[in-house]
Amino acid sequence: MEILRHNVSTITLIRHGPPAVSLRQRVAGHQFRQFVERYDAAKIKHQAAPPAEVVQLIAQADQIFASHRPRAVHTAELLGAPTLHIVDPQFREVEFPVDFSRRFRFSALTWTVIALTLWRLGYSAQCESFVTAKQRASHAADTLTEQTRQGSVVLVAHGGINRLIAKELRARGWEGPRLPRSEHWGCTTYRLRQSI
Repeated sequence: MEILRHNVSTITLIRHGPPAVSLRQRVAGHQFRQFVERYDAAKIKHQAAPPAEVVQLIAQADQIFASHRPRAVHTAELLGAPTLHIVDPQFREVEFPVDFSRRFRFSALTWTVIALTLWRLGYSAQCESFVTAKQRASHAADTLTEQTRQGSVVLVAHGGINRLIAKELRARGWEGPRLPRSEHWGCTTYRLRQSI
């Protein structure tokens, strides 16, 4: 009788560490675009220290990928990644509307929540649509899945795109939480069992 053995492939999604630009600062609506540009250019806070278990996971990974945004690349560096195999814009954070009225002034976090809500409802002026972002996440999931042939894969990216990628992986049969961990340094692993 033939005995089936199982090979387990893994893809781990990590959210970047805390950026040097705070979402708590108050921003006028017409200045939100400039804030997002500063946020996208920011690296990680100097005093931020990654969790030891995430550092250990990076040390054991066969392949490490990252978004091209500085906060993702810097996070991988702080985690001790010896080499980044792919740094690619397809792993960037989801885009959302950033142009609002100068009459209103909220924290950058509040503007982000407003923008994401509008975006999910179909408003996508001067940014990628929700549908386009899901398509990008599907392509990203394809890329990560293909690369598991070379061993375990880790992606250092962002909360929003990680959620969309996780949904795509689960639709393809990968096992793991419905939502990946969303806190800074959050780390979530998805597994696929294959008979060999």
